[in-house]
Amino acid sequence: MMRVVLRREWHGFFRGPSAWMVLALVQFLVAFQFLSLVEQFEAALPRLARLAQAPGLTELVVQPLMMMVAMLLLFVVPMLSMSAIAGERRSNTYCLWQSAPISLRALVLGKWLGIVSVLALIWLTTALLCLTLAWGTELDWKALLSALLGLALFMLATSAIGLLFSTLASLPALAALGSFTCLLFLWVCDWSGQFDEAPTVFTGLSMMAHLQPLARGLMDTADIGYFLVLTIGALLLSIWRLDGERRAL
Repeated sequence: MMRVVLRREWHGFFRGPSAWMVLALVQFLVAFQFLSLVEQFEAALPRLARLAQAPGLTELVVQPLMMMVAMLLLFVVPMLSMSAIAGERRSNTYCLWQSAPISLRALVLGKWLGIVSVLALIWLTTALLCLTLAWGTELDWKALLSALLGLALFMLATSAIGLLFSTLASLPALAALGSFTCLLFLWVCDWSGQFDEAPTVFTGLSMMAHLQPLARGLMDTADIGYFLVLTIGALLLSIWRLDGERRAL
């Protein structure tokens, strides 16, 4: 049954122009940023050649690109996830899901995977852009794989949070506003810690604090576990929310 939900979500995204416009805009911005970073790297080559331990292409192009894509997702994910459940409520079709012989777990996972499948296209095009660098130089493959893993985990977590707010709201606009506010808070909550060596209370909550090491090629189980816990927690809360709503009927 989860595949039925996933297939319906996939068709729902790509039947209209919204998903295509979002993907096209994101791809344009990512490609523009990628070319800008490559141009800046080429302009800095004479200065880098004089350094004993100069940063490489992976550090100066791949890492900033991954962080830029992650920032774009703060805006993209709420738009993609806002109608997952809240849109069903607005169109009065959610009652059909409640009466259908499908478990809430399958419904939530199907909706979540539908969002993830669209984000996977952004991940794939970003990975392909980075792989084109291998044609003219030698990449740090370990750092590249770590950065791509971090971006994938970030997508999983943000899409789960977006889905959670869609289960909480009755209107898609409210779901988008709530998920964007939550994601933005998780992104900026430890900005003060960037200027202080001592970790703060918000360091453990900050998405940026956990994504940056992965983007730099530093794989840490704590950072990977953070995104997995965030993803699983948001999905479980979504199921709990819908279960409480079903029991109230």
